[in-house]
Formats: sequence, structure tokens, C-alpha cells
Amino acid sequence: MIVQKFGGIAMRDEKSRAACIQHIKDAIRLHNSVIVVVSAMGRAGEPYSTDSLIHLSEAFKSAPEAQDLAASCGELLASSVLAAELIKEQIPCQLAYGIHSGLFTDDHFGNATIIKTSTQYIEEFLQQVPCVIVPGFQGITTNHRFTTLGRGGSDLTAILMAVNFRVKMVEFYKDVPGVMTDDPKLNKEASILKEISYAELASHCIKGHPILQKKAVDLATTHQIPLHIRQFGSSDEGTIVR
Repeated sequence: MIVQKFGGIAMRDEKSRAACIQHIKDAIRLHNSVIVVVSAMGRAGEPYSTDSLIHLSEAFKSAPEAQDLAASCGELLASSVLAAELIKEQIPCQLAYGIHSGLFTDDHFGNATIIKTSTQYIEEFLQQVPCVIVPGFQGITTNHRFTTLGRGGSDLTAILMAVNFRVKMVEFYKDVPGVMTDDPKLNKEASILKEISYAELASHCIKGHPILQKKAVDLATTHQIPLHIRQFGSSDEGTIVR
């Protein structure tokens, strides 16, 4: 089994999600089962992105719990749409959100910390279907209030799933071909790094536009989870991190 994580651009529209579905089919064929973690659809300015949701009202600035509930809707919507499209393609799947995700946090809304995890529900789902879809970026308090895991928290969700289920690898599908030697927008000579260490990836994550959340990379490093950073819709190899 592996974990696949699809970013907001990969989830943006039906055409891009079709590419994600092909990656999921490949994962099932090669690894028998897959846990899929998704981000909210699109980027800032698009209607269902996290930034768009949390800017629906200025009042959210003084109501962190309400803001987290609104923010969590982006991933919930993305996961429900992907699940429906997988079923349409006759790929059995199950949604695991809220208590079913097994990710329990403190009540620090906006940047919650995981305090315990449970594999119970997802293990049960995987006995019935080859694909379980988990909304990223969110957890739930012990009294069942939605929280979010900070900017880039969907990456952390994917690593948490990998740790909990001891998977072979986490594949991160991005809108870039992998980790680059430099910002390709600034340096046309930038090339893809085929294989890097956790420490090298961590150094990229503290720059202006981190490719993965730093907390996710730190957790992957602690548990030695192999990572594969790739471009969605492409068969190119991308970057291996181990």
C-alpha cells in the first residue's frame, strides 16, 4: 500500500482530476490499495480554495473555530467530488473524514497539533475497498470540533497516514516536475534533482515557496518514510527523497 497526495492544482477541475484518477488506478494495480489525501480545489481567488473560504468574512479574524470550520470545507468538498468521480469510473472507494480519519488534535484552531491517532475506521474501510480518500489539512478534537493543521497541512496529513499504516512510499503530486536546483521562473537553467536526502528537502522547505510543509518533512525524516515528488498527469520520475 502507498499514500498519494494531490495538491490544489491537481484537484482544480474535472480534466486535472481525471489525471489524478489514472494515478490512483496505477497505484491500485501496483500496490493493491491506496490512501488518497487531497487538498482544497485550486488556489487563492478560485471559489473553493482555502484562501477564498477563509476570506468570505472579515469576522473570521476574531472567530478562529468558525474560520477552521469554513477552511475545512475546501478539502471536504474536494474529497467528496473525487470520490464521486472514482465511483463513476467504477473504482470502489470510501471517504474517511472527521472521526473516521483518526487524526485527533488539541483545540489550537488554525494551527492544531496532533495529540493521538487511530487506524480503526480506515483499516475497516480498506478491508472493503482498495481506495480510501482522506481530506487533508484537518483533524478533530476529542469533543469532535474540526481543526486545521496550519499552512500546507495536507502534506502533514499524508505523512501521518504513512506513519499510521507503514506504507511503502508517499507520492506527492504537484504542479511542478519535482524538486529543482533553483526556481525555474528565475533560472531557466534549473534542473530536476532526481534523488535527495531529507535534510536537502528540509532546506528547500524553509525558502520562500516551500514544496512541502516543513512539519511534514520533519515527521517523514523521523520515521524514514520514502517520498516521491512528481508532477500530476505525467509519467516522469520526479524526485525521490530518502
